[in-house]
Amino acid sequence: MLFAFVGLPNKGKTTLFNALTRANAAVADYPFTTIDPNKGVAFASVPCPCVGKGVKCSPRNSKCVNGTRFVPVNVIDVAGLVAGAHEGRGRGNQFLTDLSNADALVCVADASGSTDSEGNNCEPGTHDPAEDVAVLESEIEYWLASVVKRNALKARGRNLAEFQQALSGISVTERVLKECLHDAGLQPKPEEWDKAQCLAFAKAVRAKTKPIVVAANKCDLPSSRAGVEKLRQLPYPLFEVSADYELALQKAKDKGMVDYDGKSVNFKNDDPKFAAALRRLKDFADSRGGTGVQALVDGVVFKVLDCIVVYPVEDEKHWTDNKGNVLPDAILLRRGATAVDLAAAIHTDLAKGFLYAVDCRTNMRLGKEHALKDGDVVKVVSNR
Repeated sequence: MLFAFVGLPNKGKTTLFNALTRANAAVADYPFTTIDPNKGVAFASVPCPCVGKGVKCSPRNSKCVNGTRFVPVNVIDVAGLVAGAHEGRGRGNQFLTDLSNADALVCVADASGSTDSEGNNCEPGTHDPAEDVAVLESEIEYWLASVVKRNALKARGRNLAEFQQALSGISVTERVLKECLHDAGLQPKPEEWDKAQCLAFAKAVRAKTKPIVVAANKCDLPSSRAGVEKLRQLPYPLFEVSADYELALQKAKDKGMVDYDGKSVNFKNDDPKFAAALRRLKDFADSRGGTGVQALVDGVVFKVLDCIVVYPVEDEKHWTDNKGNVLPDAILLRRGATAVDLAAAIHTDLAKGFLYAVDCRTNMRLGKEHALKDGDVVKVVSNR
C-alpha cells in the first residue's frame, strides 16, 4: 500500500510528510526544496483486538498504544508540480514517474491562499487553493495520456492483452482495462484512438487507479476558512490539516512536554516559556480532535482505498506466533481480500501451499476464497 503527497511547490507537502513519518526531509519557504522523492512509513490507526481478548499484544510490524493499533503504510513525498510538467516544465515527467506505483494521491493545497501557483509567497487569501488541485489533476491525466498514446501506437497488430501488459507499470490490470474502456466509451482498438480518446482513457485510469484526496493544509491560519470552502466544492474527499501544528506537537511530545496520541493533548510540563505556544496547540487539537493529520491517513487507508486490517497468528487459541508474541503482525488488505490473499501477503510460498485457514474467534475453517473481515485474527495452514 502506497500513497503519495503531491501538489504545487511550497504548499507544505514535506512538512506533512515529516509529521507523519518522523523523518527529517528538507523543508524551506521557497519552491522545489524537494528534488528526489522522500520515502517513509506512516501509521493508520484501528482498535486492536488485544482489548477484546484481554491480553497485552506484542507488535512486531506495528505498535499498540492504549488499545489502538498503528498499522504501517508506505508514503512518498515528491517534488512540487507546476503547470506544464507533462511537457517537461519543472521536474517534468520525472515527477510524474515517481507516482507510477501510488495507490492514492494526497494533493496538499494551501487553504490559507498564501502561496501562488509557482510556490511563491503572496498575500494570505489571494490565491485560490482549488487551482492547485486543478493543475495537479490536469497534469497527471495529460501525463497518463502520453503514456497511453505511446503504447497505443505500439499496439498496432498486437492483441489487447499486450497493450494492457505495457500499461501495467501504471497499475492497469486486465480488470481495470475493461472498466476504463467502458467508462470512456471506447472500442478496444487503441491503435485507432486519437489524442482526445487517449485522454478520455487516461482520465478513467486515473480515477480507477490513483484516486485524489485533498489535504487542506495551513488550516490553523485565519485566512484558511474561505479556502477550505472553495476546496469543499471539489468532487474529492477533503481533510482539513495543519502540518505545522502536528510537527510541533510531535516535537513537544519528544521533549516530554505533552502526551499526544494524534487526537488529544495533555500537558506534562508547565514551563512558562512554552505555556502560551502549547496552549495554542492544545486548543486547536481539542477543537478538532487532533490536527487532522491522523484523520487524513485513516481516511485515505480505510475510506478511499477501502482497506481492512487482518492479524495472522500461528496459535489459534492464544493468538500468538511460534515465539509466543501475541498478535505480532497487522496486515493491510483491500476489502474483499481472501484467506489465500492473506497467505500471499505473508509469504508467496504460504499461498502456493495453502490448505486452509482458521478464524481464531470462531474456530471455523476457512477456504481459500473466503472473504476476510476487518479485524479478523486468522491462522493460515500451508504445506510449505
